[in-house]
Amino acid sequence: MLMPLATFILALVLVLVILPALRPLAVRVGLVDKPDNTRKLHRQAIPLIGGIVIFLAIIVTMVAVIKYFELRFRPGENLEIAGLLLGSTILVIVGILDDRFNLRGRQKLAGQILAVTVLLFTGYYFDEIEFAGFVIPFGIFAPLVIYAWCLLAINSVNLLDGADGFASTIGFVVSLSMAIMAFDRNSAFDGVLCLALAGALVGFLRFNFPPAKAYLGDTGSMLIGFLLAAVAIRSSFKQAAAYAVFAPVALLAIPLIDTGAAIIRRRFTGRSIYMEDRGHLHHVMAKQGLGPVSSLIWVALLCTMTACGAVLSLLTHETIYAFISIGLVIFVMISGKIFGVAEFRLLMRRVWGVVRSFIMLPNRSNQLFDDVSIRLQGDRDWNEVWRRLCEFAAENDLVEVMLDINAPWLHEGFHATWRKKGVKLSASQQWQVEVPLVAEGRVFGRTRVHSRRENRISHHDIALNLLKVTNDIEELVILHSANQVAAAESQTKPKAVEKQISDDVQAITPSVAISDMSYSSESSDGAAFVELENAVAHSDPASEIDFDSKPDQR
Repeated sequence: MLMPLATFILALVLVLVILPALRPLAVRVGLVDKPDNTRKLHRQAIPLIGGIVIFLAIIVTMVAVIKYFELRFRPGENLEIAGLLLGSTILVIVGILDDRFNLRGRQKLAGQILAVTVLLFTGYYFDEIEFAGFVIPFGIFAPLVIYAWCLLAINSVNLLDGADGFASTIGFVVSLSMAIMAFDRNSAFDGVLCLALAGALVGFLRFNFPPAKAYLGDTGSMLIGFLLAAVAIRSSFKQAAAYAVFAPVALLAIPLIDTGAAIIRRRFTGRSIYMEDRGHLHHVMAKQGLGPVSSLIWVALLCTMTACGAVLSLLTHETIYAFISIGLVIFVMISGKIFGVAEFRLLMRRVWGVVRSFIMLPNRSNQLFDDVSIRLQGDRDWNEVWRRLCEFAAENDLVEVMLDINAPWLHEGFHATWRKKGVKLSASQQWQVEVPLVAEGRVFGRTRVHSRRENRISHHDIALNLLKVTNDIEELVILHSANQVAAAESQTKPKAVEKQISDDVQAITPSVAISDMSYSSESSDGAAFVELENAVAHSDPASEIDFDSKPDQR
């Protein structure tokens, strides 16, 4: 009992001592997170040193505990521990570089793969799982399973590190539960490591609790996911039993659900899965009116539910408890409209579309088109804007129209598609125009239209008309954003806000990209397109669309 308690307390105290000492250095070298008024909405630069401090605290704690309590390792365990240390060091270095210089996604992924490769070559390996009385061998795909598990754990925790205390709270609950599971399997090193991580995270919460004075950074969030994934392989996955495999999966259910929802939300709306938005669990909770502390309490309760299921599965050797806990959390989040409602609808629509394509149901309605829209985030009413685009599609004999709104700084997300029924065109039989939606220098969405090549209306006229419609949308968003500023600052700076609204309404430049078309500056078509753009610059204002939005509740 003394060793676990000493491990937890020592790690906690070390973080409380090291972090204040390193904070001035982080500011001096530029290791800070600066607000950008788009996605990062905090008011001042915050040091990104949580990951470094937690890593140092864990290293010192582990060395002290191993020496003082004379911890003995199993045969061959030294190589695995060395691999864990080397892999963690690689990931910390990658994280520091990313926090300081903002690495590209592929560069960060390469570092993660290198860290996991070190684990793979130092004994972190399992090649089969027993489920429902059957042994399922992975064979040559076993390394891919290891990579998939580790990378998923690393990036799931990383994606949830977007609100004060979120990743730290989840990491604490999961690491504490995994420590119980490790000690139950007589894996002393893994238990001590998880307790050191839990203690360090509790100490860090002193600085990361809302309002945060320090952030984990990618260094910290990736390190948490990496350590938990590695311990799961060492203490659970190698047993091959289903309960030992699904228990760690249940522990990490909240980060994994959030990641799965992000993939569904982005993939099913035609966005890149790497595109940033404000649809993660912490964003949705904040938009629903939950304060920072209330959100942390909710996420701690949800994590505790899955943690109880995971521990029960391991103690009773019954997989069902892990499945029940995961299902219960998903049910609570969707039925309570806490998270995942829009993603669930997107998934059900896609599944129904696949099923319908197989059973070939006849079209019993008189509708000549499919019109589907879904609110992803926020509470503004985009239906009037969408109705105008649908009318535009009908007037210009289009085949398909898509509107995608992704405005993180407004906490808004909306996606809609309009398609003519019974029209199937190959790429050579159609052309498309995509126009980005820009307001105040920030891209907040896009609209795309598809048309037959032999359309009775020329592509120049369609593009011109589309630019007019999108220009209306952009100016309305500018006005609405300016009204928000006016409402927030009217008591202190009424005249300055009035001038800002006037300036913002004029600060917009629509742009257009046409696929499958090329224009030369010397050709007559190119000249016509230049005239088209000039005409847009003098188009009518946005008064013709009634953007009936609800008042912002923030």
